[in-house]
Amino acid sequence: MPKPAEADASSPEGSRSEWSAPSRRLSPFVTLCGVGFLGRLSYEMVRSPVTSLYARHLGAPVELIGLIVSAVTITGIFVKLPSGALSDLFGFRRLMMAGAWVKASGPFVYLVAFTWPVLLVVRFYHGLATALYAPPASALVAKAYPGERGRRLGLYNSAENAGVVLGPVLGGAVLSLTLSNFHIAFIVAGGIGTLSLLVMLRISRDEMTSAPQPGPGGPRRLRPALRDLRAGVKEVASDPGIRLVSLVEAVLWMGIGSMQAYLPLYALTIHLSTFEIGVVAGGQGVASVLTRPVMGRRSDRVKSRTPLIVFGSLLCIGTLIATPYAMNFVALLALAAVFGLGTGIVTPSTMAVIGDLVRKGNYGSAMGVFGSLWDTGHATGPLAFGFLLAAFGYRTSWLIMALLMAAAVVVFLLRAAKRVPAPARENPGT
Repeated sequence: MPKPAEADASSPEGSRSEWSAPSRRLSPFVTLCGVGFLGRLSYEMVRSPVTSLYARHLGAPVELIGLIVSAVTITGIFVKLPSGALSDLFGFRRLMMAGAWVKASGPFVYLVAFTWPVLLVVRFYHGLATALYAPPASALVAKAYPGERGRRLGLYNSAENAGVVLGPVLGGAVLSLTLSNFHIAFIVAGGIGTLSLLVMLRISRDEMTSAPQPGPGGPRRLRPALRDLRAGVKEVASDPGIRLVSLVEAVLWMGIGSMQAYLPLYALTIHLSTFEIGVVAGGQGVASVLTRPVMGRRSDRVKSRTPLIVFGSLLCIGTLIATPYAMNFVALLALAAVFGLGTGIVTPSTMAVIGDLVRKGNYGSAMGVFGSLWDTGHATGPLAFGFLLAAFGYRTSWLIMALLMAAAVVVFLLRAAKRVPAPARENPGT
């Protein structure tokens, strides 16, 4: 028997009021933010520093630890784009529920990973959590609040980012309190993921979250959705400005990926505790989260976003070079915070430039492709760094990563004047 509160959800007006009108009970948007926070908290707790340390504990070769850490991102490269298209076809809630189930079950599967090859397979599976959930969740927020998309997406991203920041700290704290009992860490993460699933169940099936009603031409087919994806890919491939900005962001995330995978292992070499390692990983996230909204607003007000992109990239380059010379907790935490500051300056500006460049009608698809390119850098960074580390050690390896980033910045500077437009200004008449 349907709940009375869902009776009005059969019409678009009813479902929209369910999401936007004040209510005595918890609003769907607040519930969605809760799902995002808990899911990210569980996911990031396992990602860093737990995965790197557990892979080392299982005897994984140092050059392959980066692959194990980045496996979740590799899953995202291939799944995020079709996930967004399928959510348009089958409804946001179905894809989000699939992702929520993986968030709940994924951490428990680590309990059977007794060898590093099995751990690698588990990591690929766990990557489905955000790959299936994230694109439809953001699309749902954008659809439910057409008049305040920026603010609502910002609030939702802040909820997720809180989990990103607290996850590594919680992971390090659990390992520290349990004397590096990885199984307890996975059980705690699984409990948080299960709570995320239970909160997700509170989001009702309504016009907003379910599959669209068949139009005059019948239900939407998969083939048109795939055509939309191809249009987005073609747009990115044919626009030199988008390729240029994507290059900077992808190389930036190569550096971020190398830090996420190998900073915990480097910290062990200077005898930091597991709790301190978690705080260092969280410090990078805190700096990035606090910087992004401020620098995003700043980038809207300047004549050109290019100086912000270059300055943030230079901060990251300097940090990569200096990190392997840090010999204590305070120095490493400070460098991690500076690196997070740099990423917090670059990413809002590059995403805004993409918005300035994309032609009307393909914005969603092109941003999805941009996100996949971002994931490509995020995945290849740990992979490349692992092999560099085995051959050259930490100092030379992070120097090479810094030089790659510097080369991308030089290419960007040489071409930015022609390819990067001034920030778009809001038309008062619209």
